[in-house]
Amino acid sequence: MKGGLPVVLGVVWTPIIWMVLAAFFGPAMERVIGVWQVNVAILVVATLLAMVALIRLFKMVVLKIFGKTG
Repeated sequence: MKGGLPVVLGVVWTPIIWMVLAAFFGPAMERVIGVWQVNVAILVVATLLAMVALIRLFKMVVLKIFGKTG
């Protein structure tokens, strides 16, 4: 596996994950919290956590498939 591939994965998928989280959780959070700045801050943290989890999952799957030499 190339060293920079997980970074590319993170950069490319971050806007997609952001839009999905905003679409699913944004309206409910807006009703509960009511302040859009707090909603955006929570979504940023959730997006970053989701991207870290996806990159770790990607690395784990690639190592299982291709081994350490991949």
